[in-house]
Amino acid sequence: MPIRSSSDADVVIIGGGIAGMAAALVLARSGRHVVCVEPERIPRARVGESLDWSAPQLLGQLDLSRDALIEDRIGTPKREVHAFTSRGDRLVGGPPDWFRRWPLQFEALTLHVDRERFDQRLFEAAIGAGVEFAWERVRTVGMIEDRISDCATSSGRRCRARWYIDASGRSRVIGRAAHIGTQRWGCERIGLWRHRTSGVTFDGTALHFDDTAPDLLWAWEIPIDAERSSVGVVMPLTDFKDTRRETESLDEAMSHALRRFPSLDVNGLAGPTRARTFQSHVSERVVGANWLVVGEAAALVDPLSSSGVSTAMRHGVEAAATIISAEESPESLSRLLAGYEHRVTDVARLYNEAVERLLYDPQLRRRLSMRQAARAYVILGYLTSAIYNLSLLHISEP
Repeated sequence: MPIRSSSDADVVIIGGGIAGMAAALVLARSGRHVVCVEPERIPRARVGESLDWSAPQLLGQLDLSRDALIEDRIGTPKREVHAFTSRGDRLVGGPPDWFRRWPLQFEALTLHVDRERFDQRLFEAAIGAGVEFAWERVRTVGMIEDRISDCATSSGRRCRARWYIDASGRSRVIGRAAHIGTQRWGCERIGLWRHRTSGVTFDGTALHFDDTAPDLLWAWEIPIDAERSSVGVVMPLTDFKDTRRETESLDEAMSHALRRFPSLDVNGLAGPTRARTFQSHVSERVVGANWLVVGEAAALVDPLSSSGVSTAMRHGVEAAATIISAEESPESLSRLLAGYEHRVTDVARLYNEAVERLLYDPQLRRRLSMRQAARAYVILGYLTSAIYNLSLLHISEP
């Protein structure tokens, strides 16, 4: 789109990741004029390929078919989770029977996705729905008490709207402008990942745990298509810095870390090693008078959940639904915003607290044994999705 000096819209979305595009797509299809301000053009390299078992429902709300994504080689089937422990144990978990029953009615089959192609599909759908994209960075946010008046981009373009959504990830554009803090868990960690070109051997996510060190290290294998998998490792940032001093490149640092996992096949690793630091957190507030926060700007659930993409879609869809409902029923605004905030923050706190204690806490982990801790992790992932979706049953209650 040509850059204009100003834009008036129904909704301005800051950030064009999964959460931002999901919100934009729902709002544009409802007839709203949506402007999405995003500094990086699509497609771009992103990590987060494994979806949880609530994803097929979420994809349906975005008019994206699970089966079509598989047929178009954007996604591969995910039937179960394999957990390998440092003692040689193997735990295989799939969705329990109650997951398929009312009121959850989750599918027994979910997806891994090729993030570049999946993001491209979402972007094309948003463009088709009429979303206007401005490839810029938001520099300032004007606020009058708790209400946003406008925002300005790096080129000086001013964007004004009735509603604003912060989907800016770790930049937390609105959160920082409103001086909102975050609650954090554990230490700062780093994920390193590459692609592996050897064939895929099973329809599931594989997680490898090494608890021989004081701080848990873990690795993943996630099929992207029939010939490629995403392979990565997560460790405390302090451990990575120690390893980096002893290695000459990022590729070598990753190879050094992967030696801790004898059950993981490292043959066929190709392409550059990518890295991202993170620390699990939840924003102290995610709503205001005319704004909502979604995705990692609202909460970063520990990546062990394999639910980052699903959570982003869920936030985006629900934030859009909250805005639509608030405009249709203005007297319900306070209740709708409060409901959104509780669901986003309470579930994220529950998961981050539990995974920090069950898996990262060395004393409790060793008291339980890594096998039992891994089993608890798998169960927790299902329960977290169930709790969130059950809470959605009350979104339309007076």
